[in-house]
Amino acid sequence: MATKDLLDRLTNLPEREANTPTVPPIELVAFVVRWNRGLRQWKATTLAEFARVSVSTVERVERGERVSGDALDRIAQAFGYDPGYFTAPRVPLPREEAAASMVEQFSNLEIVPVAAMKTHRAVREAARCHAYLIHRPGVPAVYDAEIEALQEWLDFGAFILSDIADRGPAEESGRRDLYDRILGSVAELERRGLTVLSGVMAAPQDGIPDWKVAVISITPKTADPGAVKRRHLMVDRRVAALPKRAAAK
Repeated sequence: MATKDLLDRLTNLPEREANTPTVPPIELVAFVVRWNRGLRQWKATTLAEFARVSVSTVERVERGERVSGDALDRIAQAFGYDPGYFTAPRVPLPREEAAASMVEQFSNLEIVPVAAMKTHRAVREAARCHAYLIHRPGVPAVYDAEIEALQEWLDFGAFILSDIADRGPAEESGRRDLYDRILGSVAELERRGLTVLSGVMAAPQDGIPDWKVAVISITPKTADPGAVKRRHLMVDRRVAALPKRAAAK
């Protein structure tokens, strides 16, 4: 089905009853899946692999045909959304407001290259950033201590790489040891069943044109087994924005 035909079907849907939670119509799900896949420049086979569904399931969804809720949850997670994004009942927005919200959401997305956080270079690039953005969909609170430990190590790494830290003959050896400790923290998260990816997003601010944010993605392997093969994340650039007052300093 052509995108235009899908949009025509979506436009001609009856208005959903206000203030009554309903599941998003499959036509809307189909449009969002197509849009997400197009933004990421994924083939249908790529989405199918990441979502652990068949290619025919992806094709059926994108044609606006019904599939199981489990398949839709897997596809949502492949895009980085929480389970239920396509299946949970919610109070519908008025059509014009929903369209404006969708345009606003997708117009602010930034494609960030990511890779498994397994090298000194990945650690160094993350530590050199001005801020961190931890993305952890579906990760329960039982992992909070390990994730906080990783953040603390990265903060320490940022200090060591800054101009504030003392320089000395053992500097390079000390840095390598620090990188190994950070990678050890990552390895512990992976040992406990998580995948850790990292990347750097340029996020210029008012008065700070070189502002960069380290994007750290942490996901459960059981819920998102395709994460380790992921090469890009879509990040809303608004979450990296500084408050106006802070950015102006």
